[in-house]
Amino acid sequence: MDWLISLFKEPGVAQSVVIYGLVMAIGIWLGRLKIAGVSLGVTWVLFTGILFSYAGILVSKETEHFLKEFGLILFVYSIGLQVGPGFFASLKRTRLGIIYSPPLLW
Repeated sequence: MDWLISLFKEPGVAQSVVIYGLVMAIGIWLGRLKIAGVSLGVTWVLFTGILFSYAGILVSKETEHFLKEFGLILFVYSIGLQVGPGFFASLKRTRLGIIYSPPLLW
């Protein structure tokens, strides 16, 4: 049971992962609730994160930096998966226009 208490008291990577997990779990749970017929969805994750920050719950800088970079990588990767096939298909259709347009722009 000491290991569970140490997750919340001792700063480190494990504490940061637990905090981020709690923020996401509470935010997703609140996102399922409807207030006056309106659900805010994943916006509650943002609000929960703001509430945790306001309460003074901090995470390690190293973990925060890693998660920011990892999130950016996942975002760019998912955009590439979504847009990539259509981009290369458009290159096949307009190949001649792309080849001959740079001299015209100069």
